Amino acid sequence: MFAVGAAAVVAAVVRARSGSARQRALLRLCADAGLACAMVDPFPDTTLLPFRVFGWGSAHGVENVVWDGDDDRAIRVFDLWVQPRPDEGRRTMTCGVVPLPFSVPTIAILSRGQVDPSGEPVTGAVVHLELDAFEERFEVRADDPRAAVALLDQRMMATLLRLPVRVAIHVHEDSMLMVAPTLEPGEMLLLVACAKAVAGRVPPVVASLYPPRPARGPYERRWLQGSWSPDPTSADASEPS
Repeated sequence: MFAVGAAAVVAAVVRARSGSARQRALLRLCADAGLACAMVDPFPDTTLLPFRVFGWGSAHGVENVVWDGDDDRAIRVFDLWVQPRPDEGRRTMTCGVVPLPFSVPTIAILSRGQVDPSGEPVTGAVVHLELDAFEERFEVRADDPRAAVALLDQRMMATLLRLPVRVAIHVHEDSMLMVAPTLEPGEMLLLVACAKAVAGRVPPVVASLYPPRPARGPYERRWLQGSWSPDPTSADASEPS
């Protein structure tokens, strides 16, 4: 019993030292690259993003956040840990977030032969695209195939092919989530660069087909389960619609 406890303590010390070394390396790389880096998440909406992984399990946390301080698009890369149950160990992963100027039904872009650590639900039909290199690397599923075809034009597919090989992509409503098993610091910076490139390659046609959410107000048309609802958010009829 003592030996088991001692082994657990040693393992915890090794993990802590390894994590500290990784954080130091990440801070150095970010300083050299002119990127901002914070050990604690400075973004208030990360855990409110429309993906199950942020509410999954009994506990979760966001740390080692990297972003470009000169870019106001809220693109960021970070480490996420999730504890499925109180008696289970943590699952760790690296994520990237790209805000999008539209609201679409769910799209999943999965790396073939790779494990997606997020556990995000994957639904919808398989969507085949015209770029062979993309088809060989990714499987695409979408609740509305038209959304996937509109988003994944030739330029977008070429940009996604630059991602580290283990990355899976989930698109839901107005956000794109990139997720992989925990990446090394250099790979995290590569993910930042790829996320920024993706944001700059979004086809304008997507926003015309799938308009962004309306501004919030007393009579906004709420977005519920992928369809519009006319129900008001306030019963006060004196307020303008």
